[in-house]
Amino acid sequence: MTGVYIATEDALSEAVAERLILEENKGLHVGVRVGRKGNTFLRKKLPQFKEIARSIPIFVLTDLDLVECPACLIEDWNGREKLPSKMLFRVAVREIEAWLLADREGFADFSGVPLHRIPDQPETLVNPKETLLNIVRRYGKRAVKADLLPEKGSTAKIGFSYNQALCAFVKDTWSPDRAAMVAKSLHRTRYRLQELRLSLN
Repeated sequence: MTGVYIATEDALSEAVAERLILEENKGLHVGVRVGRKGNTFLRKKLPQFKEIARSIPIFVLTDLDLVECPACLIEDWNGREKLPSKMLFRVAVREIEAWLLADREGFADFSGVPLHRIPDQPETLVNPKETLLNIVRRYGKRAVKADLLPEKGSTAKIGFSYNQALCAFVKDTWSPDRAAMVAKSLHRTRYRLQELRLSLN
């Protein structure tokens, strides 16, 4: 089994990266987890990640946010320098929540939001997280609302159990197969993860 470093923005992105490696499940496993400190941390540590990738495979996953395109973000962080062959640097368009919403059936089952209320092209959303919260606020199950939404009067943007609940969704219900049919950046990430695995054989 080949251990892969994963470097992610937050707990939710980490859960997605782990699930994608589990789905590949042909000799790969998560060896080390780093990050959970936002994309500024990932950008700062990129030179160290590249050094690690000289000998150990590493999967770096970040959100596109308001940057124009994934290639623009990677060039902004890395310049035009070629990335090491054992580094997989992928960008979720525009946030990791778009990949969750892309499994419309799974998210409907989890959240109670009617299927027709879940966007069918989540990668076109400017703010997928905000959309996710808004549809849960309006249509979601009471328990899911309690987990994902901030309490009334709170200045928080998300509920106390937001990451915990969505990480459980990613682990137990989310279908990368269904989601990748809708989210092109996820489809490309899975393809590149397969390429990485094959290159390590």
